Amino acid sequence: MRSSYWKILRSTILILVLLSFARAVAQEPTPDPVKDVAFDQRLNEAVPLDLTFTDENGTSVRLEDYFNNRPVILLLAYYECPMLCDLALANITRVLRELRFNIGEQYEVVTLSIDPRETPEIAARKKAALLSEYQRPGAEQGWHFLTGRQAEIDRLAESIGFSYVYDPALDEYSHPTGLVLITPQGKISRYFFGFNYTAQDLRLGLVEASQERIGSLIDRAFLLCYSYNPATGKYTLLIQNVLRLVAVGTVLLLSGLILLMLWRERSRPGPLDITPGV
Repeated sequence: MRSSYWKILRSTILILVLLSFARAVAQEPTPDPVKDVAFDQRLNEAVPLDLTFTDENGTSVRLEDYFNNRPVILLLAYYECPMLCDLALANITRVLRELRFNIGEQYEVVTLSIDPRETPEIAARKKAALLSEYQRPGAEQGWHFLTGRQAEIDRLAESIGFSYVYDPALDEYSHPTGLVLITPQGKISRYFFGFNYTAQDLRLGLVEASQERIGSLIDRAFLLCYSYNPATGKYTLLIQNVLRLVAVGTVLLLSGLILLMLWRERSRPGPLDITPGV
C-alpha cells in the first residue's frame, strides 16, 4: 500500500512539474520574424542625436559627432552575422565604390551593431576588412563602426522604424536590411531597402539629403527628371517633367536660332549707293 502511495505521489509531482513548464513556455512569446521584423519609413522625423555609443577604437561618442554639415548614411546590422549582414555590408561597399562622392568628404557613413554583446575589437576588424575593399584614402575618417548598449540601440532602431528580434534558439538576430539617409540636421530623408539600390539612387539621395549642398548642376537637373518613390525606396523617371524640359529646351533653341538669324540680317552690309553725282 505504501509503495502504491509513493508511486501516485511521484506521478502527481511529475505531472505538476510538466504542467508548470508548459505554462511557462506558453506565457513566453516566441519571436515571429514575419510579424516582428519590419522596416517602416519615418520620413522627415528626427533621430535622437544625443545617444551615446562606442566606436571601433573604444572611444565613447555621441551620434551628433558625425553630423558636421554633411548627410549621413546609417546602416544597422551586426558584425558577426553569419549571412545577411555580410551580404548587406559587401553590397554597400560595392555601391559606394561606384559612387563618385567620397566618404568623409561629401558624406559620412555610420554602421551600428544591433547586438549589444559585440565589442569595439569586433567592430575594428569589420571596419578594416571593408575599408580594404573600398580602397579610397581618408575613408577611415568618415566610416564609423559603433557598438552600444541595448537601450540606446533600441532607441535609435525605433526612431528609424527598424524592428528586429533575437532568436535565442539559434543565437541569431532576424532583421531587415537597408540604408537610411539622414540630413545634417538629423532628419530622416530617404530609405533604400534590401540590395536593389544603385549608385545613382544613392547619389541623388545624398544630394537631396544635403539640401543640394553637394553635387553638380547635372545632379540638380537629374532631380528635376527623377522622383523618389517611398513605396519602392527608389528614384523613378518622371516622363512628364522630361517632356517639359525637352519642350523648354526646344523653345530656347528655336529662339536662339531666330535671334541669330536676325542678328546676321542686321549685320549684313546694305547695297552700295551708285547714284551718279549731279
